[in-house]
Amino acid sequence: MSSQQPPRVRLGYGGGVSLTGDGASNVSQTVRRLLSYLKPYWQRLSIVATLSVIGTLCSLAGPILIGRAIDQYITVGNLDGLSSLVIAIALVYITSGVSGVIQGQIMVAIGQRFVAGLRSLLFGHIQALSMAYHDHHPVGDLMSRVSNDTDAINQAISNGLIEFTTNVLLLGGIMVAMFALNWQLALGTATLLPIMLGITVWVTQYSRKAFREVQTNLGNLNSVMEENIAGIRVVKAFAHEEATFEQFVGANAQYKQAGVRADIITAALGPMFNTMNIIVIAAVALLGGWLALQNIVQVGVIATFVIYVRNFFQPMRAIAMLYNQLQSALAGAERLFAVLDAVPSVEDQPDAPPLPKVQGAVKFEDVSFEYVTDKPVLADVNMDVKPGQTIALVGPTGAGKTTIISLLSRFYDVTEGTILIDQHDIRTVQQASIREQLGIVLQDTFLFSGTIMDNIRYGRLNATEEEIMAAAKLANADRFIQLLPHGYQTIVSEQGHNFSHGQRQLLAIARAVLADPRILILDEATSSVDTRTEVYIQEALLRLLEGRTAFVIAHRLSTIRNADLVLVVNDHRIIERGTHDELLAMKGFYYNLYMSQFSRSHNIQQQSSEIPA
Repeated sequence: MSSQQPPRVRLGYGGGVSLTGDGASNVSQTVRRLLSYLKPYWQRLSIVATLSVIGTLCSLAGPILIGRAIDQYITVGNLDGLSSLVIAIALVYITSGVSGVIQGQIMVAIGQRFVAGLRSLLFGHIQALSMAYHDHHPVGDLMSRVSNDTDAINQAISNGLIEFTTNVLLLGGIMVAMFALNWQLALGTATLLPIMLGITVWVTQYSRKAFREVQTNLGNLNSVMEENIAGIRVVKAFAHEEATFEQFVGANAQYKQAGVRADIITAALGPMFNTMNIIVIAAVALLGGWLALQNIVQVGVIATFVIYVRNFFQPMRAIAMLYNQLQSALAGAERLFAVLDAVPSVEDQPDAPPLPKVQGAVKFEDVSFEYVTDKPVLADVNMDVKPGQTIALVGPTGAGKTTIISLLSRFYDVTEGTILIDQHDIRTVQQASIREQLGIVLQDTFLFSGTIMDNIRYGRLNATEEEIMAAAKLANADRFIQLLPHGYQTIVSEQGHNFSHGQRQLLAIARAVLADPRILILDEATSSVDTRTEVYIQEALLRLLEGRTAFVIAHRLSTIRNADLVLVVNDHRIIERGTHDELLAMKGFYYNLYMSQFSRSHNIQQQSSEIPA
């Protein structure tokens, strides 16, 4: 094993807000906005606030009653009065405990409902955002905002908020009660507490740094594991198991070292705070004893002060830790609001009607488009497609073929020009009504978790099982589905990796058949499959294309010979158009592209035939 530690690899975009105390950049604005979302719960929150005050008053009253019991009953031997006061003390502490339980239950319910609603709002907004937003925001980052950030908010609201408020009230109440009981002893105690508070803050900040390092190294470790487990085929294919293991060992060692430091700090916190507590209590007892000898304070008051001081450190520590939690929640809320504030770049007009059922005529009029200002992707694109025609889009990678399809699907709006479907400007109708009449078969088919039947049904959610099976037969998918042990109820693994690329393509075609679109989009639907599977896919596509307007993107030019019109896209514009034969006769860009592919294919076949059996 190599002794050199591998570099930290962070391929994912976790972006989660761990509870490290990293705060929001605009705290006041974030707090106001969070409170606005909590308005529906104001009645319950007012009950919680009342219970919090009651619990705090009871916590303050208990030590005072104990002090009175010492001064007024124990020292004089009044057992009857002591018995009554003991009952009062018990009732006070029971009331404090019950109020704490009730307010905890209420806050948990509020937190869960609030965050569930916020999470639904966030996920729905993400679904509504345009593709331009998703192009610049990784999936992992958005998932983190829906899960990690909302979880941080939930923890803060369910537990942190009420505990923070209660502890602040308790600390303030203790200081007021001390000065009310005896200002001399309170003043002496107050000189020690700032020192202890400063030490507590310093230790908390140091521990926060240590735990932040733990979170960072945990993220690195998770990234190494996730990447190499997900890419296990590539790891094994290149025999990189040992190098991968060394990378894991390095990340694991860094996480262990950070964890040891954090655990040592955690282990030391308890004894350290206990020692500080004892020192302050001893100082208060000595000062109180001296004041008692001067007849300035009674023994019961000293006992009350000792209890207060002992109780002082627990809320002080809790406030320091809860402050970190609240800061993390606010940072998560700020990230969450940043998503909610994002405006879709493609929006329906307020009075936009749905697109009527179309025949399939498509027209591009002087269409230009740019993802980034002053960097054109398409320029002056024109086409007039009749219903039922098959249009092939060919050209080098990055020429703009997929962008043409994305504009037709209205994933983006054109920068200039107009796109018409059956004479309807697609910017004046509802987006969903356009896509409901489009069928898309992509090169990389995405299958969802569930059964094969569920995945085909994605084309039309209300389809019956008989309609799904009929669509699979038309797509030539039924023959391989029937050979599976569970047929249409076979479970699809993550992204369909338990099926071959060709089988996934056939399922995508079945999904499109079931949707019964008037306009069909095929993006490299026959690439990366073997010859036999390609025949099945071609047969399925011929059935699917029948009577429909189709746009076919293909690098394999032999698959588009029968297209009604071939559009050659290069340098952001259509440079040639015509049928396959017409373009070959022109001996232009398409001719050179086709002949280069034909020559390359012929050479490969010739070399294969020369290899001895």
